This record gives sequence, C-alpha cells and structure tokens, in this order.
Amino acid sequence: MPIQWFPGHMAKAKRLMAEQLRGIDVVVELADARLPVSSRSPVLDELARNKPRLLVLTRADLADPHCTERWIERFQREGVTAVAVDARTGQGLRAFKRALDAWVQAKRDRLRARGIEKVVTRGMICGIPNVGKSTFVNQLAGRAVARTGNLPGVTRSLQWIRVGHTELLDTPGVLAPKLADDEQGLKLAASGAIKEEIFEASEVCAYVLAYLSERYPDALTRRYGLRVDKPIAWTTIQEVWPAVEPWFEQIGRARGALVAGGAIDEERVAKTVIHDLQEGRLGPVSLEWPED
Repeated sequence: MPIQWFPGHMAKAKRLMAEQLRGIDVVVELADARLPVSSRSPVLDELARNKPRLLVLTRADLADPHCTERWIERFQREGVTAVAVDARTGQGLRAFKRALDAWVQAKRDRLRARGIEKVVTRGMICGIPNVGKSTFVNQLAGRAVARTGNLPGVTRSLQWIRVGHTELLDTPGVLAPKLADDEQGLKLAASGAIKEEIFEASEVCAYVLAYLSERYPDALTRRYGLRVDKPIAWTTIQEVWPAVEPWFEQIGRARGALVAGGAIDEERVAKTVIHDLQEGRLGPVSLEWPED
C-alpha cells in the first residue's frame, strides 16, 4: 500500500516557511543519518534552492557509523557541509557550531569589507517530522524550549532561538506532498517519520526484515535467533511475504505474540520489530548506503 502523509498542519507550515525564508541567510537542514536521502524533504529544494545550507545528520547513534562517515564524505565532495549529531547526548553539536560559526564569520567579513559592522545572521532549522529537531533545538538553546516526543508532528509552530551570533528559527516538520516511490515511504515509516496509523505495520516489518537479511543478517540472529541462509531482495510485499512469513512465526512464538487459538499476532510482531529498529535494539543500522 503506497504511504502518503501530508496533513493540514504541514501545508500551513510550508506556507509559513515560504514567508519567513525571505529574511533567512542560511538553512539548517536536519536529515536522519540512517536514511540521508529519503529523509531530505524536496519541499526545501523548492523553497530554499538559492539559500546556503548546512546539513545535520541526526540520530547518528542509531546509524551505522562507517556508513555515516561515507555519507559525510560524499556530501562534502558535492559541496555540502554535513555533520553527524546525536541530539540526545549533544555529541556532534560542537562540530555543528563550528560549521555554523565559520559560515557566519565569512558573511561578517564580507559585510565588513563593505563597511557594514552590525550584522544579525538569521537561520532556519528545517526537516521532516520526527527527525530529532526539537531535541536538537533544546540542546542548542541549553534548555527546554521545544516540545519533544518520539512521534512525528510534535512541533506545530515557529519559534526563534539564539546561538552565538545567529538567530535560528525552529519550524515544524514537513514531508513532501508526494513521496518519490513506495520504498521511500517504507523507509520513512520504519524510521518513525510517519505515524503508525498511516501504514500497514506488517508490510513495513517485512521490508525491514528483508533489508536486514541483506545488510545486517547478524542483527536478526542476535535479536531474534533467526537463521539467514540467503538474503531476501525486496520487490513487493506479495513476492517477499512467503520468505519472511516463517520469521514472523518464529518471532511471534518466541515473544508470545499470539491471539486466541494460538495463531501469530502479525500486527504485534510487526510493531515489535519496527520499534526494535527505532530504539536501536538491533544495533546501529543504516537504511541507505551511498552505493545504493
């Protein structure tokens, strides 16, 4: 089932962002380190195509560190400054502040050369829902100024915070009105960017199991005791289901996820696997690699 989620508050946020961008000098874009392509919103490319951009890869603690390093190298080759951040612990914030300060200082130097001394630099913090934006903002501010929660759609309004010589505008998370393809929707659902009510948990779980069988088979063995004889290439739920159904059965019986009569509760199994991924209980996992 194709996954789409663009409620009314996102459309409103998009309009507000477009209005505010006129006075913005730099865009701070947050993307999930586990899926640095799928978690970047094309809405920003539409609204801020002419603005300098700093890319912050959040949830770095949940991503494969080797993969994240390769992504940062790739973005740098493409002329994009990218830093990895764990917003919960603050790891990586110094690197972000250094990158921001370097950009701000370069701007101040250019203006001073023209005889302009007093400079106020304004930035906008943008990203998709549940990418860790509120936690990141609170770490920058040094206090709780934004509501946090492990659910998409927590931030609904605009607010300013000051970081050094820069005023940063926190904005609500916005997804694209239409996702590029079904697999992007599955990745976003698996990461927690889309509300559970919007997608079929069993399909997202099947995708996760198939992906892990290719990239991280040991994680399936460690967490669930599954034997991965060969990787499962994701195509469609109909084609992949016969291969992953026995794994649903094994996980369900091991975890006691049963319904009346002793049958497996597929919904409960699916949510268990998805939440294990989101909480890092499967180990550091990246859902996108540069070569893919």
